[in-house]
Amino acid sequence: IIYPPLSLIEKPFDLVDEDTGEKVPYQIVEVSSPQEPTPMASHRYSQSLVDPRYAKAIVFVAKDVPPLGYKTYRIVPSKKKADFPTTIKVTDTTLENRFYKISVDPKTGVIVSIYDKELGIELVDKDAHHGFNQFISRHLPTGEEYLPRESIVEKGNIGPVLGSIIVKGDGVGCPQRTQEITIYDEIKRIDISNRLLKDSTPFLEIYFAFPFNIKNPKIKFEAPLSVIEPLKDQIPGSCTDYYIVQHWADVSDGIFGVTFSSIESHLLEFGGLWVPSVSTIHRGVTPPKYKHEFLKPGDLKKGHIYSYVMDNTYQTNFNPTQIGDVLFRYSMTTHEGDWKKGKAQEFGWGAHNPLIPVFIKGEEKARPQRLPTSQSFCRVDKSNVMVLTMKIAEDKDGIILRLIETEGIKTNVTVTLPFLTISEAYLTNLVEENKRPLSVKKNAVTVPIKAFGIATIRIKTT
Repeated sequence: IIYPPLSLIEKPFDLVDEDTGEKVPYQIVEVSSPQEPTPMASHRYSQSLVDPRYAKAIVFVAKDVPPLGYKTYRIVPSKKKADFPTTIKVTDTTLENRFYKISVDPKTGVIVSIYDKELGIELVDKDAHHGFNQFISRHLPTGEEYLPRESIVEKGNIGPVLGSIIVKGDGVGCPQRTQEITIYDEIKRIDISNRLLKDSTPFLEIYFAFPFNIKNPKIKFEAPLSVIEPLKDQIPGSCTDYYIVQHWADVSDGIFGVTFSSIESHLLEFGGLWVPSVSTIHRGVTPPKYKHEFLKPGDLKKGHIYSYVMDNTYQTNFNPTQIGDVLFRYSMTTHEGDWKKGKAQEFGWGAHNPLIPVFIKGEEKARPQRLPTSQSFCRVDKSNVMVLTMKIAEDKDGIILRLIETEGIKTNVTVTLPFLTISEAYLTNLVEENKRPLSVKKNAVTVPIKAFGIATIRIKTT
C-alpha cells in the first residue's frame, strides 16, 4: 500500500514495473470510517478531513522483490482509466477468486465455508462448537460463553487486486465489532481483520475461533529459536492450554495443511477452547474447571485454533480490565504436505514483515550514479536461513549480520552483499567479539550455522 499525492491518482494513470516495463494491476482503496478494521484507520480518517490524500491508497502486488532490497515502480499518466481482468467476485455473503470460495452467514457474520479450489477441500469444520472467525466472550466466574446473535454483513472492497466482506455488530463486553475478510486475485492468502471496542466489563476473556477441518492433525508452531510440536516437544505435565506463537502455526494431516499467522495476538489454543491454567497468584477469580487435566499425546484430534486476545482477570503485573480500541489481524494460506513443503516460516515471516513502500518524486540529481531498478542489499543462498539483523558494529568496526536457521538443519550458507567488496569476515559471539575468520570471496562470505542456531558475523569492507 502506498499513499501518493492525489494529483497523481485523480486522473487516469498506469503503474509500470521498471524492471519489465509492464503495466501492473492496481486498485485504489479508501478509508471512509474511523471504525474500519485497518491499521491507523481513525488516524487516517481524521487526517483526511484536512488533507484528503490520507484517505486513499494504491494497492498492488509487488512481484519478485529482491530479499532485503528494493524494486521500483513508476506512476505514469494515461489517456484512459486502467481496466484489469480479475477472478475476484464479491456478493453480500460470498467471496471468490481463483483459489477460494468463501461463504458468510448473513445473520451471524461467521464464515460457514472456505472451499479450496486447487486442493478440492473444505477448510471449515462445520460440526465445530464455534463458527469460523466467531467472536467469543467468556465470563470467568461462571464459565458462561456469549456469542453475537446478529451482525450486519455487507460488501467491502471490490477491485482487480482484492475483494472483501465487512461484518459489523457488537458483543458482550464489546459494544463495537468490525470484521473484514479479504482475498486477492494473484495471492493464495486469506486475511482477516477484527476490530473491537472493549468496554470496562471485568472478568471477561475474549477469543476468536478458527476451527479448521483437519482431523488428527500434526501441529507445528514457531517458538523462540525453535519449531515446536505441542505435546510431543514439551515436558510431561506442562501446560497444554495455550502457547506463545511467534510468526506462524501450521495444522496439517500430511496430505494438506493450513499455515496460520496471528499478527497482533500471540496466544493460541489448539484443539479446543480450554480454561487457561494461570497461577492463582495472578488470577482475580478462579473459573470453573480450572483444575482440569492437561492434554496427553494423542489427545489433539481436531485442527481447531483459538486466538486468545484478551484476559481480564490479572491482578498483578497486567491491567485487570483491558479497555480500548484494538485491532487483531490474521493471515492464512493452504498447502499440500507438511509445514516444510508449505513453506510455513516464509509465509509467517512475510505476513509479519510486509514490504515498506517509499514514494519518491522526480530524480535525485545529486547521487553520483544511477541505482539499478531493483537490487538486494543482502541475500542468502539457503531458504532455511534468514537474516535477523544487519547493522553497524557496536565498536563501529564493520557491519554485523545475525542469521537464524529455521528448519532444524545444520547448514553452510553463503551471504552476498552485492553493493560491497568484503575484505575480512569473522564469526563472532552475541556480544560481537571475534572468534574466528570466515572464507571470503569478493562480495560473499560462507557461514556455518547449527540446526535452529544463530550465527553472528562481522564483515569489513573496502
